[in-house]
Amino acid sequence: MAISVLVADSKAASRQELVTQLQKDRGVDVVSDSREGRETIEIARSLRPAIILLDGAITGLDAISVIEELQVASPDSGVIVLTENAEHDMVRRLMRAGAEDYLVRPAAPEDILNAIRSVHQTVQKQRAALGTPMVDAANMRGNVIAVYSPQGGSGKSMLAANLGVSLAKAMGAKSSKGRVALLDLNLQFGDIDLMLNLTPENTIAGLSQKGHSGLDAELVEQYLTTHEESGLRVLVAPSTPQYAESITVYTVEQVIDALRDSYQIVIVDTPAQLQDTTLAALDAATTILLLTTLDLLALHKTRTAMEMLRQLYSPEKIWLVLNRANSDVGISLQDVEATLGVPMRAQVPSDGRIVVTSINEGKPFVISAPDSAIAKRINTLAFEILGREGPAANNESSPQDNGGFFKKLFG
Repeated sequence: MAISVLVADSKAASRQELVTQLQKDRGVDVVSDSREGRETIEIARSLRPAIILLDGAITGLDAISVIEELQVASPDSGVIVLTENAEHDMVRRLMRAGAEDYLVRPAAPEDILNAIRSVHQTVQKQRAALGTPMVDAANMRGNVIAVYSPQGGSGKSMLAANLGVSLAKAMGAKSSKGRVALLDLNLQFGDIDLMLNLTPENTIAGLSQKGHSGLDAELVEQYLTTHEESGLRVLVAPSTPQYAESITVYTVEQVIDALRDSYQIVIVDTPAQLQDTTLAALDAATTILLLTTLDLLALHKTRTAMEMLRQLYSPEKIWLVLNRANSDVGISLQDVEATLGVPMRAQVPSDGRIVVTSINEGKPFVISAPDSAIAKRINTLAFEILGREGPAANNESSPQDNGGFFKKLFG
């Protein structure tokens, strides 16, 4: 994913020059710009950019005060100061206030881009080292988890539905914000409502007809359906495929943005096709759960998808999940990790009887069969997303590799 940047500079000419320079790099996304200190803090509080490029001579509120307040307003943002004063005392004051780096003006565009990448990488490593949970204080904007697989029939909707229910139950009812919302973005053949035995009065198709002048959290809330046993709130897919064309990228972006304002976690069940609406969800996601299975076709498509995702997003954003992980098909977990180039974040065992019964009855197996190995694995993943220590899942043995065609295909 491109690194989101807020440019804060009181001088219009230099501010526009910075924005123009940064927009030439596909790895950077200038999400906004600001003209003075207080405005910078408010925009950062709302957008939570990865990097804030701050003019050391910002007006309205001095740079030191802005940096100090940003530590509360947007604690995960890295601050880079552009200054004309490189005196040791000033630099030390900037760093003590919370700045991650500084550059002396005039700074070359490549130096600014290198600083942005370096600070972003440092902040990501610090968060990983501290074990920062994906869900933080209730007043923060919600985190988006996109469940994606390039292979149909991988169990993606099963994972999204049960993970949503598990998260909603784990977070409990006491919250100043909504807990968990689930968006079914399989616009032609979505079936989350069937998996959860819901009888929705509204769908995203009806919402899209109301959104020509903009969608807000209050309007979106009216189109959600509640899963009573968990409290999960669901925006279901259109009832028939022909309505899918009425849902635009603009609608999807607005819906996700509105849900983030009201819910701590937003799960998006995406289709296998990489259409514009799917990419909008992946762009908005805090984390992408990339689901694969132990068959050659799925692994081949997953490797292609992984290569594309790595070009668009940071590695920390992509969590690889293996479904039907205990299938004995001659492909080992080690082969999968070596082929895809990333470690497996979670393994979900196969249990056809429980899954099919769950779907037929419209009751998620994390509720109907909570002691099963598959339910425990989903619950463990939910607790990991929340940054909590959950109950230990059963350790399913990994399939053993017998070489053969897999090694010939992937080398």
